[in-house]
Amino acid sequence: MVRGARTFSVSLLLAVSLARAASAQPSGAQPSVEGSGASSRAVSDPELIEFVPGEYPAEAKAQGLEATVGLVLTIDIEGHVKAVEVLEPAGHGFDEAAVAAAKQFVFKPAHHGEHPVASKIVYRYRFTLAAEDKAPPPPAPPVLRGRVHLAGGDAPLAGAYVRIFAGSALVLELTTDAAGGFATEALAPGDYRVEVTAEGFEPYSADEHVVAGEEVAVTYGVVPKNDEEGTTVVVHGDRPSREVTRRALSRRELSRVPGTSGDALRAIQNLPGVARPPALSGQLVVRGNADQTTPVFVDGIWLPNIYHFGGLSSVVPTEMLDEINFYPGNFSVRYGRALAGVVDAHLRESRGDGRYHGLFQVDFIDARAMVEGPIPGLKGWNFMAAVRRSHVDAWLVPLLRNRDTQISAAPRYYDYQLLADTHPTKKSYLRIGMLGFDDRFRAVNEGAAQSGTLDLANGSWGLGVIYKVELSPAASFDTTMSLAREHQRFVFGKVRAETTALGILGRGELAYRLTPRATLRTGYDLMLAPYTATGRVPDDPGAGTPDIGPGIARPSSVFDHSSTFFQPALYTEMGLEPSSRVKIVTGVRADLTYETRRVDVSPRMTARYELIPGRHATTLKAGSGLFFQPPGLGDIVLADDPKELRSQRSWQNSLGAEQKFTDHLMLSVEGFYNLLDNLIVRGVNAQGVPAYNNYGTGRIFGMELMLRYSEDEHFFGWVSYTLSRSERVYQPGQPSQLFYLDQPQILTLLGSYVLGRGWEIGTRFRYVTGNLYTPCVGLGAGSPPGIYSSTQTSYLCLNGPQNSQRLPPFHELDVRIDKRWVFGSFTLGVYLDIINVYNRVNPDFIAYNFDFTQSRPQTGSLPFVPSLGIRGEF
Repeated sequence: MVRGARTFSVSLLLAVSLARAASAQPSGAQPSVEGSGASSRAVSDPELIEFVPGEYPAEAKAQGLEATVGLVLTIDIEGHVKAVEVLEPAGHGFDEAAVAAAKQFVFKPAHHGEHPVASKIVYRYRFTLAAEDKAPPPPAPPVLRGRVHLAGGDAPLAGAYVRIFAGSALVLELTTDAAGGFATEALAPGDYRVEVTAEGFEPYSADEHVVAGEEVAVTYGVVPKNDEEGTTVVVHGDRPSREVTRRALSRRELSRVPGTSGDALRAIQNLPGVARPPALSGQLVVRGNADQTTPVFVDGIWLPNIYHFGGLSSVVPTEMLDEINFYPGNFSVRYGRALAGVVDAHLRESRGDGRYHGLFQVDFIDARAMVEGPIPGLKGWNFMAAVRRSHVDAWLVPLLRNRDTQISAAPRYYDYQLLADTHPTKKSYLRIGMLGFDDRFRAVNEGAAQSGTLDLANGSWGLGVIYKVELSPAASFDTTMSLAREHQRFVFGKVRAETTALGILGRGELAYRLTPRATLRTGYDLMLAPYTATGRVPDDPGAGTPDIGPGIARPSSVFDHSSTFFQPALYTEMGLEPSSRVKIVTGVRADLTYETRRVDVSPRMTARYELIPGRHATTLKAGSGLFFQPPGLGDIVLADDPKELRSQRSWQNSLGAEQKFTDHLMLSVEGFYNLLDNLIVRGVNAQGVPAYNNYGTGRIFGMELMLRYSEDEHFFGWVSYTLSRSERVYQPGQPSQLFYLDQPQILTLLGSYVLGRGWEIGTRFRYVTGNLYTPCVGLGAGSPPGIYSSTQTSYLCLNGPQNSQRLPPFHELDVRIDKRWVFGSFTLGVYLDIINVYNRVNPDFIAYNFDFTQSRPQTGSLPFVPSLGIRGEF
């Protein structure tokens, strides 16, 4: 079998490989030029740039025959093969197969000086049986041999550090020689991750697969730091997926998306399936599900909040992230307690180059600083420390007061991180760290039907440890354990809720490669969290019952509850590759919810089939499985008997295809159909009393499309479109109605272009169907929409059909401009991130006057905001 050399560049997200022929291998060619009359030393040889594997003759394959066919290829000045002659026939159908394949070859034509010329070459086409079709000789240990050079050229990079990992365990550390080369000792067959670092260059990572008896030759191109931002998310090569759809973005894509101020986690909001959340809520809404159904994991630990108040920034700085993977559905059994999707983020390792590095950044939203380097006195230990503080409230409040809005305040937040890591052995990695954030928001809602002071607080800190080790060439283990405290407070008039929780979170996974095509993974996932919850909240009137008045005017429930969340889980998963074109992952997960005394079992399965292999691959993908989410804190404290509640359930199904057009351009289309049941709602129970129950059902269906051009040295961009419908039935016998977060159409057009000389410009346009709302209609035709309540001493809204009307659509244009200067080891950058360029007033809700006789759309979205920032790093 052929293992062609593969050339990699850090400007590519996906590794570009030459064609691998399972049955045909080209040999060396000896060119001869016709018609020029020039000496062979004055003419360059034609170079094969597109190889097409020949079809192995069936009868010859059945007989175990191998052969070499000598061909004479006539190549024109455009590099196309115009004629093929058989010079050395082999018979048995080999001649015809070799001729048919060679006619499709594409060459870089021979050149006489600067001019292309026609040529003839002798080409030997070798047919070799695949290993499964013949008795192989005893395999030699595989070797990985490579070369590191400057991207865009061929200059070797000497002294670069090459680290090779099996899973999370470090296997080898090498340094490139004067020619940029490196070679490993004998490796165990399997999958490896290769990381290349060099002073003054961007770190690079790629995944390699080595097979017994083969030498894999690779070439990596690295980019100087003045070509890309140096402290953002590392680009990774492709890796086998455990999910149907995995959307991963490169470092430049994550840090250069217009309208995000370079925040990597905010860039997720531009991917298919992600809806526009309520204004300034910071929620993550995926595929028509409710908020809080798509958890975010950082190094395997669940984060209850991904964004600071207002959604202006995430709680984890981009500079510390290694990679972000977004799974909109049908994710691995490694993750649970979620109905929708999963965001899986990983913090990067410290650079470990023995030097100190740092950065600072200030813009109109916040200011941040970060430093990293070796820990004095602790050999092999390195640290990263960062802090961020917002100041958006200083200028945003005056802007909002002059707009058509009732919001007269802006959030304030800060976050901090401190990490230390080391490699105790060559095959292990250890990190300890602390992360925390604090958000405050206080506003006065003036002049509206529902006035009052809004006071929000949300703070959390956590201590954690991560350990990864390679137990053997076929087995690895990783574990994460953390201790975290979270405090939340919500006050609006007489409505109040406050919770405090101290949690122990842990997970671990053992992976064992049973055979080269089968990997077994098994692990645990633990949450233990004592908590207290106190408050006074308005009663939910319940589905299907008349809703009179806003929540603040309803009768209230008072609670003072203390208990412990205990939710352990076990899972096992098998990854199979019956052939190089088929990947199947099947697994099962069991979750215990102590609060309800129930166990939920979640079987899941995904499959990928490469229908048309090669450079322009066509891949089919499908998945199906059960997903559970246990009752939340609000459900537990307000339910009459939490043990009567069950976990909410989603049966997710998806089917799609991916088409690769070029090394950068790919189209992904996926349809999904999710059935929901056991949804927790408040309604009339069997005894005719309003209570929390699991009578709710629903369905969500639609399709997602993403046409993406992954980054090259100048451009990246994509077009994403989601068409979907989200419905709910809250009580048996009631009609189906649209879910309040239903957004049928979501369109995003995004692109960024490097102009040169340190300049880059990008733009983003978004269009989203308007939000649903429930109107105030009164008792009937001609009646006022509100009535006066003597007990409440205010007017109350008489609601019409729930979610029966829709606001005008949301649309917005954002632009980002970057300029960077390099002064030796110091880089200075200035950027302008303009949000809402044409100052669109996007309505988010309907506001009424005191007696509900007048209404108008109100916005909570940002106005035209030019955020100018400066960034320096060394």
